[in-house]
Amino acid sequence: MQVFDESESQSNGALGAISICYAPLIDKQRKAIGMRLTMLAVRPSEHQPIGATLDGLSGVWPKSTKPVFVAPLDAAIDQSALDWKAPANAVLEVPAPLLRESMAQTVVQQLARAGVKLALRGRTDVPLPPALLGSFAYTLIHNAEDRRKKHDGSPLAAPPGVVRRIPFIVTGVQTVADVDSAYERGAFASVGWPVDDASHRQARALQPAQAVVLELLKLVRDDVEINKIDAVLRRDPALASKLLRLVNSAAFGLPVQITSLQDAVMMLGHKKLVRWLSVLLVTASREVNTFPLMHVSILRGLFMERIGGEDNPEMRDALFIAGAFSLLDRITGAPFEKLFELLALSDTVVEAVVERRGPYAPYLLLIEAIERSDPISLGKQLETLALSPAACNGALLGAMVEVETLDAEG
Repeated sequence: MQVFDESESQSNGALGAISICYAPLIDKQRKAIGMRLTMLAVRPSEHQPIGATLDGLSGVWPKSTKPVFVAPLDAAIDQSALDWKAPANAVLEVPAPLLRESMAQTVVQQLARAGVKLALRGRTDVPLPPALLGSFAYTLIHNAEDRRKKHDGSPLAAPPGVVRRIPFIVTGVQTVADVDSAYERGAFASVGWPVDDASHRQARALQPAQAVVLELLKLVRDDVEINKIDAVLRRDPALASKLLRLVNSAAFGLPVQITSLQDAVMMLGHKKLVRWLSVLLVTASREVNTFPLMHVSILRGLFMERIGGEDNPEMRDALFIAGAFSLLDRITGAPFEKLFELLALSDTVVEAVVERRGPYAPYLLLIEAIERSDPISLGKQLETLALSPAACNGALLGAMVEVETLDAEG
């Protein structure tokens, strides 16, 4: 999928001038309903006006149906923002302290009248005038600063007659309990998901769908006869149906419909079959708290194969697997040792996933720094890999759109 025009990005320097970090917006059903981009100037001394930075992203903007919140963290919302031709799915974040200035208040109201969606980030010192407050479609409230919660995180009743009129998104969550508490207080989404929460590491039995996919992956990697793969597929009609839908989709453009599972396996071929099964393994869980982990895992794989394996198909495949499987123990509830005994992955992939070492580890550390919005670690990994911010940002934006396509396909 074409996400950005590379020649355009090179000419305007948008991708090379900023460092972009990413977090999904996760709703109460644990689905990714949007994305948030935070931005910092690579060289603060050369920082452009916010309007130039935002408008420079027009050619690289994610062509998504979901909202994209954009937060230029080191740029003030000034008159130059009015020059921005905002994409339809863009939501510009405005830091609350900026609204102490009358000029910023004027710009915010002008942006709203021009049809730019805005989100207020943080708490204001004093109540905002209704006309100014009405300029915002969303508010972002840090978990530690939400005045609607008690010390234990439970909801605190609002004063009589006071209601939240603007949908709010919680930031800064550290645990799944934090997220659940925010949803109870009325949050409609969380910025990011606590992937390191202890609850994700609790041992669980493999779900039937996961066990079948693991068995199939082992058979494919052992290069067994197709009739053995066919026999396992027939034990799971839902999985067999997915395979037939895949090979008969428009992507393959076949002149006739494939109805045989063995023919479908042959049509996919070894590499595509391994990739398809790998995605299924990551996304086979029916436990709702693993849904965000699935989204993060697939995005990691898509990003890593884009950033590191452009001219090396074998490396691309390995990087995708390393990223996609990096949270597999938390998704399945099984330790890596048990999973990788069944999967028989290469040593370099196992080293990256389990120990964060080896040639693929810096790519995984890079996307983890992006998820944490950690510019120092991000810059360190880019230096280690001899990669430019432009290459990193381009791979990230491309992966963001591709993962949304996979989400839509279920």
